[in-house]
Amino acid sequence: MNENRTARLAGVVLAGVAVIAAAGCQRADSSLAPAQNPIAVQQGKNIYDAQCAMCHESTSDLHLLKVPPRLDGLFQKQALPSGAPATDAEVRNVILNGRGIMPPFELVIDNDDLKALLVYLHTR
Repeated sequence: MNENRTARLAGVVLAGVAVIAAAGCQRADSSLAPAQNPIAVQQGKNIYDAQCAMCHESTSDLHLLKVPPRLDGLFQKQALPSGAPATDAEVRNVILNGRGIMPPFELVIDNDDLKALLVYLHTR
């Protein structure tokens, strides 16, 4: 009976080590630079094409009071067109809450899609 308990305890310990090792591998993968995550980049591009490009890529007359800025090189600049710092937090705020003529997207985009969109914007 004592040997049985020892064997079970060893199995539990080994299972715990496997879970910890797997979690460590996931953390390493999630720490990849945004451009090294092609799935997130593609997901973000799809969201951009569906939600953002109609205004930010438009070459036609949208009948807007102001032409929305192009987002190429957004994160390579020190500041956004508004003058705010070009950071993930500030871009996230603009996307969720809107700014000027840009409507808020807080009810349109979920957190995972927003993360993917930011990953994509870093690659433009």
